[in-house]
Order: sequence, then structure tokens, then C-alpha cells
Amino acid sequence: TVDALGEKVAALDRAAATNSDTLNKLEQSVAALGGKVAEQANEPHATAAIAASALKSAIDRGGSFAAELDMFAAVAPDTPALGELRALAAKGVPTRAQLAAEVGPVTDRMLDAGRPAVASDGGVVDRLLASARSLVRVRPVGNVQGDGVSAHIARFRDAVTGGDLAKAAEEYDALPDRAKAAGADFMAGLQARLKADALAQKALASVLKAG
Repeated sequence: TVDALGEKVAALDRAAATNSDTLNKLEQSVAALGGKVAEQANEPHATAAIAASALKSAIDRGGSFAAELDMFAAVAPDTPALGELRALAAKGVPTRAQLAAEVGPVTDRMLDAGRPAVASDGGVVDRLLASARSLVRVRPVGNVQGDGVSAHIARFRDAVTGGDLAKAAEEYDALPDRAKAAGADFMAGLQARLKADALAQKALASVLKAG
């Protein structure tokens, strides 16, 4: 009887061990399933993040980014920046390299326009001096100091060639109206570039936050 009881106890121990192993395997399966569910739940956010990165790359590339914007809008239709981006998408915005290549002639025109105008009743000497200045253009370069028109234009050009478009916009805003008018078309492209970059960054941050 004692031996039979011992065998029953041993059998119960074996059954308990088997049940414990089965329970561990079940817990592992449940954990794996939970991971898959979480992965599936996060997949839309991952897709939106990839689409936002592709949109940013398309803006950096230059030209139209309408196709990339449509792809992003399909997976993140509630992003606040979509409307403003659509206004820029078809035409696209200039690249930083394009702006840097074009800024030289623009700043020459801005320097010419920023010179003090000669009064219509100015004397002969004033008119001769103005004529001489129109033939000789002194153009400071680099990050020069000072608050004069030429200094602001020099820093404007330096910022554009260095890729610091926000700094370039600050220097442009400090110029007199005549100099601004001479660079208005160029500045429109620069501002569009700044706006597109900011909106793309906002869109990417929005989907990453949602994830």
C-alpha cells in the first residue's frame, strides 16, 4: 500500500511538472501573440513615418513632390500640414544648391539697388560720382560686421551659400525696400523652401508623436 501510494505521489509530481511545462509554453505563446498584436497596431504609424521621410527626401531633391505627398496623405490623412504642402507640391521648391548657385547675381542687383539715389536736382559732381559708382561695384564677402546695406547683403549671401536659410531671411528683412525689391523673386523661392522644410518636419513629428 505504501509503495502504491508512493507511485501515485510520483505520478502526481510528474503530472504537475508536465502541467507546469505546458503552462510555461502557453504563457510564451500568449506573449508572442501579444507582441504580434502590438506590432500590427504600430504598423500604420511606421508606414506613416516612412511616407513622411520619403516626402522630406522629395522636397530636398527639388521639383514636384506631389506623388510623395499623395502617398503620405493616404496613410496620415489627418496631418494638419497637408493643405499648406499641397499649395507647394506641384511646382516644388528650390534646393539649397540651386539657391546657392543663384545668389551671386541677385546680391549684385541688390547692392546696385541699395545705393543712395541721386536727387534729380543734384549737381554735376553728384551725378558724376553716381556714374562712377555704377561702374565700380565693391562687394564685401563673408560674415562681415556692420549695419550698412552692403554688410547685410554680404551676410545674406554668406548665409545662403552656407545653407542657413533662416539667417539669410533675417538679413534680407533688415535691408531697405529698394534692395529687397531687387531680390524679391529670389527671396520668394527661398521662403518657399523654408516653409516646405518646416511643414515636412511638422508632418514627420506629428506621425512620430502619434506612434
